[in-house]
Amino acid sequence: MKRGPAHLVLMAALVLVSTSGPFLVCARMDAYAVVFWRMALSALLFLGWAAATGTLRGIPAARVRQMALAALLLTAHFVLWVKAFDLTDFSSNLLLLVMQPVIAAFLGVRLGEPATRDTWISIGLAVVGLAVIAGGDFALGPRALLGDAMCVLGDLAMALFYVTARDARRVTPLPAFMGITLALGSLAMAPVLALGGARLFRYPAASWGWMAALVAFTTVGGHGLMNLAARHVRLFALNVVIVLEPAIGILLGAALLDATVRPLQAAGGIVLGVSVIIGLRGSFR
Repeated sequence: MKRGPAHLVLMAALVLVSTSGPFLVCARMDAYAVVFWRMALSALLFLGWAAATGTLRGIPAARVRQMALAALLLTAHFVLWVKAFDLTDFSSNLLLLVMQPVIAAFLGVRLGEPATRDTWISIGLAVVGLAVIAGGDFALGPRALLGDAMCVLGDLAMALFYVTARDARRVTPLPAFMGITLALGSLAMAPVLALGGARLFRYPAASWGWMAALVAFTTVGGHGLMNLAARHVRLFALNVVIVLEPAIGILLGAALLDATVRPLQAAGGIVLGVSVIIGLRGSFR
């Protein structure tokens, strides 16, 4: 895939992934149950696709091990981010997604990409943006601050997922890669479900309808296209589009949930957005 079409795929993926926050809140299901069903049902669809196309055969054990580690990171991202909605404000949770490309910049340094002056300016602005958002959440109490911390840890897990899965993603057919990764992730949820006492069944039909949308549009469509684009775009480009996800998610939340954005949240989000643009603008030169 050439760079132009790859970036169009990436933008389509962004729009679909941005439905995640509003859909999971509308589902009104236990947070751990949401993660399990989302991964398990999406895995079934991808594995069915892989079986129909004969792409499940001949995958080296080394690649499966890489996918297992990537699955743990993806599961950690889902668990931390989804559970944070029980603790912090809807808009804060989405705005803190902007930390993901900043974390990717740090990972780039570890991968041999040199840090520049823009990188350090970006890091400084990111700290300011986080302080602004967290400062507003002090009024919401310790639970909201814990939720903010879980959001940032979830960002770290997602950025590490893209790095860890890079080699396996490149050589494994997409349906097999996504199916195996999501299936292993749903299995990893077993102890979380047991310890958290999650309720897996006895939800109204409306909840299952939103879950179906979360599976079809957000996970199979959004994350599927995101991982397809990840084969053809740079790590920075893959993560920088996340800057736009809070805006789309909050607009959807306003339509579906009557969600609002407090002035401090908007200010912190703007600072975080500027930090990412400065830190990553070199990748567009």
